[in-house]
Amino acid sequence: MRKLKGKTSVFFLLYRLTALELLRNKLGLLLLFVIPTCFLAVVEWTSGENPLPVKLYFFQTINELLLNQREISLVFMSGAIGGFLMSYYAILLFQQDFEYYRYCISMRLSAFTFVAARFSCFFTLVAAMAIFITLVMRGMMPFENIAGVLTGFILLGLIYGAYGGIVGLLSKDFMVAILFVALLANIDAGWLQNPVFYSTAQNTAFIRWLPAFFPCQFIFSSAFTGKTNLWALLMSFVYVSVLFSALFMALQIKIKGVYHGKSHKA
Repeated sequence: MRKLKGKTSVFFLLYRLTALELLRNKLGLLLLFVIPTCFLAVVEWTSGENPLPVKLYFFQTINELLLNQREISLVFMSGAIGGFLMSYYAILLFQQDFEYYRYCISMRLSAFTFVAARFSCFFTLVAAMAIFITLVMRGMMPFENIAGVLTGFILLGLIYGAYGGIVGLLSKDFMVAILFVALLANIDAGWLQNPVFYSTAQNTAFIRWLPAFFPCQFIFSSAFTGKTNLWALLMSFVYVSVLFSALFMALQIKIKGVYHGKSHKA
């Protein structure tokens, strides 16, 4: 029992240290709350009320709806903002070289505990961001299914967070990692997943297999129809599972490299 309590205490200590590490990033705190509010306020101020035809993709059917331009823009822009911010925070958590982990090895800190604390902190951050964006949007427009919208934003944040973490691990340069994240977020969630764009696009096969497509479809379906888009939900979980498995394996390899480096020096 004491050993279990000891491991639990170490986990929560690492969780707290990871949270403090994020809180020290003043720009990150600004991005977390101010940027979504500012962007959505601009959308609310500038968007019109014109009805626009859009398509929502289910498993074997395509629902065609006539939706308000302002509401489409609010939901679409929220997804783009949330995806980019989660990628940014994942880079902050996983891009560093983990040289400080060498000092933890002498205290017999397992790699699993270290990684689990970091992942848990990131999951908490994704949930907080999803709740915040959903509540801000709820104050601007009605939803058919608010729980579905919240779930969709969580899935979108996890997918883009895993992508950001992988890019951060592969790149030693922080600005290069940010560039790759910004490119995908801008092209995918910030452009091609716009219902007004893809509804009239000639070739949608490429768009429908991008990372943001399925969580965005789940968000749109929940917000505007109230229907549970099970196909989009299932495929979103598949993307989350695959990307986080890749991130976990890459992180384990990197930490083992630090561990062996420490062992050789010893």
